[in-house]
Amino acid sequence: MTQTLIAAVPAYGELLSRFGLDVAAISALVYGIYLPRHRRVDLVVVYALFNLGLFLAIVVITNGDVTLGIGLGLFAVLSMIRLRSETFDNRELAYFFVALVLALVTAIDLGSLPLAGALAAVGLIAAWAVDHPRLSPATRRLEVTLELVFTDQGALTRHLEERLNARVVEVSVLEIDYVREITRAAVRYVPAPQTEPIPEAVLDATIAAPGR
Repeated sequence: MTQTLIAAVPAYGELLSRFGLDVAAISALVYGIYLPRHRRVDLVVVYALFNLGLFLAIVVITNGDVTLGIGLGLFAVLSMIRLRSETFDNRELAYFFVALVLALVTAIDLGSLPLAGALAAVGLIAAWAVDHPRLSPATRRLEVTLELVFTDQGALTRHLEERLNARVVEVSVLEIDYVREITRAAVRYVPAPQTEPIPEAVLDATIAAPGR
């Protein structure tokens, strides 16, 4: 009994070390990289909790009778159900993927804590470098309701650039209502340097057409 307890102490100590590494890595990702650049606190919660949940799930799976493949498959299905209920762009999905990878490389016993730390560092450095503002200007997303019907994508883009005083990089028409004469669209744009940035969130806004 005593020998079993003594043998378990190093194992739990190693697990706590890997958990501490995961906490440090996800904190660096969400609070050191993502939040200062994109300002979406709601996604910080999503990334952190998914990371923690996956870490705990991997620990249980690898120390129980459930196979790793079944556990990861179930978690992936649950993750996709959650993702399909929200609006995520490709950049936000990339951060989500990195958050899950950090949980994987720290939760799975690789036999070397420094190796896990090195892999986590590679993911963090990649997120920092690839999404650096000098390489890809920070964009913001907004849902707008226009009191005008637009059937031409170019005219809609020009109108939004004029009203937002920003460079529009992507427009997706969500709804056109000919009865009420409105157009709902999701806009991703680069704010003009001299304007106060709109918080990075999916907001509802009404932009009236000229003369309305």
